[in-house]
Amino acid sequence: MNLPNFKDILKKLSVFKNKSLLIPVVIGMVSILLFIPTQLISSGLKKKVQKESISNGLLKVKSLRQKAVSDELLKMKEDQLKTRANDANEIKRLAIQTTQRQFLFHDIFDVNDPNSLSSLIFLQFGQRYIDGIDKLTANASAGDCPTKTELTRAIEESGANSRFRGGGLGMYDSAPSAPMPMIMSGLGQSGINSFRGIRIRSELEKVVIDQVCQRRAGEVSFYVNPTDLSGYEFWNEYDINILNVYAVEDCWYYQLAYWVIDDIFETFNSFNSGHDNVLSAPAKRIMSLSFTMDLNRSRRGRRFRNRRSTGAGTSRNDDRPNYVIETNRETMLTETCTGRYCDDDIDVIHFNVVCVVGIKDIMPFMKELCSVKKHQYTDESGQTHTYKHNQITILETKSTSVNKENPDHNCYRYGDGGVVELDLICEYIFNKKSYEEYKPESVKQALLAE
Repeated sequence: MNLPNFKDILKKLSVFKNKSLLIPVVIGMVSILLFIPTQLISSGLKKKVQKESISNGLLKVKSLRQKAVSDELLKMKEDQLKTRANDANEIKRLAIQTTQRQFLFHDIFDVNDPNSLSSLIFLQFGQRYIDGIDKLTANASAGDCPTKTELTRAIEESGANSRFRGGGLGMYDSAPSAPMPMIMSGLGQSGINSFRGIRIRSELEKVVIDQVCQRRAGEVSFYVNPTDLSGYEFWNEYDINILNVYAVEDCWYYQLAYWVIDDIFETFNSFNSGHDNVLSAPAKRIMSLSFTMDLNRSRRGRRFRNRRSTGAGTSRNDDRPNYVIETNRETMLTETCTGRYCDDDIDVIHFNVVCVVGIKDIMPFMKELCSVKKHQYTDESGQTHTYKHNQITILETKSTSVNKENPDHNCYRYGDGGVVELDLICEYIFNKKSYEEYKPESVKQALLAE
């Protein structure tokens, strides 16, 4: 755009010869000239804004209004979040309750200085441990097969061995002139022809023993010998001539062991519910429960692993639990398929249990072993609660058929069906928030050192 020549225009307009009016006139003319294109530009800009920005904005607002969350949906989402938060808190609470278990002797773990305790309190703990296992056995109507003393007395009372004392046949004297048949083991070169160390010399003695063993099988719900359970003999022969700090550790680790033993008994009781005795029950016998898989296992020909280590959980030669530490393989009975080790939230131990179960009951028994169980807990106010726990996971299994003529089994009667030895290595989980305050300081330090 070419601007007009203002000088020529001013020459023609003599009325503006007065210079005092010249500047205002020029400013006014420039303003008029600038106003016209500005209005044109402003009008175009308004149309563009109206067409592009405002229209698009209205469309977006309309679209967002259609997608907006309704008040009802928002409330539902808030309720869902609240429910999930409550679930998380409930899971945390239940996890803590799993390890809120009754101590055999609470006072031992409720002191800061073990040296303030009397040595006699450790013997009291040991007696409670033994009494606790005896009570579990009695409440389950469980028991072991007849002892050597019982079998010997039965043979003597029956007169079955009178022929070998120079007398008659007693109650079996039907053919005095006939030679008494000798018992053959039927095991070829094995030479096994004894029961509980009693050498069988006649068929009648075998009959007597069988009757006694059969009668015992009709009296018990399942077989168990308390001495085959970890800690029973240990506390029966406990020597208190050790430092209190070590005695407190013994009590702590065997407290863990006792909770595991309690769960094994609960598994058998529940699994055998509805059966009168071991002859019909699906779970027949607890052969052993160990935390180190020590020499007791090699004597019976199963896996041998000497776990008498000095890692966390074992300072002396015994069969007490070890805390499973990732950096210390000696604390494990097997490689863990769960990947769980002691950490800031949980403590983990391994244990080994060997049972006799019906051949068709292997999987149901293992399922029962890992199922939810109940326990009683009395808080500081004296109020008793019933809580649930589910702390067992099976890591390794092995099953072998049972030879009923073998010395490990020939005094036991398992019924007519086939049975197997079920050898399980399991892990047991403890929530640390439930009992960490009671854990002895020396145990905590040993864990930190691993």
